[in-house]
Amino acid sequence: MAVTDQHAQWLARRIRTCAQVPGGLPLSWMAEKLVRHVWRLEHRPRGRADVVDDALAVPALSTAIGAQAQRNGVRQALRVGATVPEVAMALGISIEDAQYLAQQLEERDRFRKEYVQRVPLDCRSA
Repeated sequence: MAVTDQHAQWLARRIRTCAQVPGGLPLSWMAEKLVRHVWRLEHRPRGRADVVDDALAVPALSTAIGAQAQRNGVRQALRVGATVPEVAMALGISIEDAQYLAQQLEERDRFRKEYVQRVPLDCRSA
């Protein structure tokens, strides 16, 4: 499936919870969808049934975007040499929590790498 088709399908998808936001989507796609929902909320008359969908999509997408941006940012910061205490300060969390987050990201990355090596290429796109 072409990227443009995937993008169109994503934009048409109904989102009411952050669990309905698939992992691995580009942040720009999620942000675009969030902006569309916010715009519609600001420009539609109240009382329309579809306003609830937009209203629920905004916090769901905001949560998903924040979580993914945080994970990507922490991962990148550590890759380029930031220390765990520096990451903790950037996030406003304890060093122990930052260490736990770094370990979780490392485990997730290791699992993904092993998965990609195990699964035949033709099965990954299914």
